Amino acid sequence: MVAVPNKRSIPEIRDRLRELAEIHGIPELNDLADETFRKQPHKRAPRKSTKLTPAMAAGIRRYKKANPDSHQQDIAELFGVNHGRVSEALNQAI
Repeated sequence: MVAVPNKRSIPEIRDRLRELAEIHGIPELNDLADETFRKQPHKRAPRKSTKLTPAMAAGIRRYKKANPDSHQQDIAELFGVNHGRVSEALNQAI
């Protein structure tokens, strides 16, 4: 028996399944190889947060500087964005 490396990529596994299908005459292996492709998502969820503009980011930073004890979630609600946008504004010079 031939030693096989521990980790193979999905395309390598797919190719090997096709080789084995041809060598051994097992069509089911081709079918299994076909099932290793990732299915595309049907629909993605719409973005819920407003895009962060430079002016909005500056406003968030000013607000946080004036209110250092405020939480990101509270700031997000105040500015109508999610807390990830607040984090972006506070951590980047936009």
